[in-house]
Amino acid sequence: MRYWKRIPPLKSLLALEAAARHASFTRAADELNVSQSAISHAITTAETFLGTQLIDRTSRPISLTPEGKAYVATLASCFTQLAAEAETLRRRKVRNVLTISCNLAYGNYWLLPRLKGFHAAHPDLQVNMVTTYQGLASLDEGIDVAIRFGRGDWPGCTSRLLFSERIVPVASPDYVERNAPVRQPADLLDHVLLHALSVEKSWYDWQQWFAHFGVPIHGVLPGPTFDNHLLMMQAALSGRGVALGWIGTASDFLCQRLLVKVLDAPIVLQEGLHAVVRPQRDERVERFLDWITDQAIAEKDALEEPFRVGPQDT
Repeated sequence: MRYWKRIPPLKSLLALEAAARHASFTRAADELNVSQSAISHAITTAETFLGTQLIDRTSRPISLTPEGKAYVATLASCFTQLAAEAETLRRRKVRNVLTISCNLAYGNYWLLPRLKGFHAAHPDLQVNMVTTYQGLASLDEGIDVAIRFGRGDWPGCTSRLLFSERIVPVASPDYVERNAPVRQPADLLDHVLLHALSVEKSWYDWQQWFAHFGVPIHGVLPGPTFDNHLLMMQAALSGRGVALGWIGTASDFLCQRLLVKVLDAPIVLQEGLHAVVRPQRDERVERFLDWITDQAIAEKDALEEPFRVGPQDT
């Protein structure tokens, strides 16, 4: 059946339903983001097509004629069914998709290289990633899991600790060969220090690092500043200077000898990397949580090894 020949244009039906629901052309226009005259014209089009008056324009607020009431009731029922079917289709697609948010550096250097293991174990689930340059990874609507650095005490959600963070100064082997050796924390004041901006002081910076070792700072610390941790680590890899390496962003590079410890003085933080979810979660999220927790447990010794006191394995 050619429905388009037997029913008014869709935009006139949408205008009619909205005007009837609000009893107002003005509010219907606001909802549909059109002018009030466009609503009136669309409804007139429907009335002309059907050959009957649907709205009594003389009353305030506007009201439906008996014919209009019957027609709009059927129309609203059809729209409700269409909306329900659309939601069913949308949820069917969502059941096979998992969306994860993560800090840019953690996502690039830790999570992304490991996700191929999740894909191999769960080929039926598609993983989408959303990254953030600064601040906490989002757990807004549409995000299933947030990978966050902190103490795991965020309100309105639950978290699983993946690993406690550790920090150690790192640089490329080429930089270490070209520059004076570092035997104590104060020696680093004479080196090129790489800085990453952070809106949260829980992300250790060089000022906090020197304060931890009781090294006084006079004036501005040397070295370039980058607007995110990812760029800072890329600068370290390219031999630009010394960066503060974290388990989640430097461990793989240390194991591969692309970076080396400049000073064998790791700091163990109270904070760590967490998988954060809402209290209400479904089977997709549980599968990911189980996988990423098992992954972190299996890698614990390998991840922490470069951050233990002692000579780095070669």
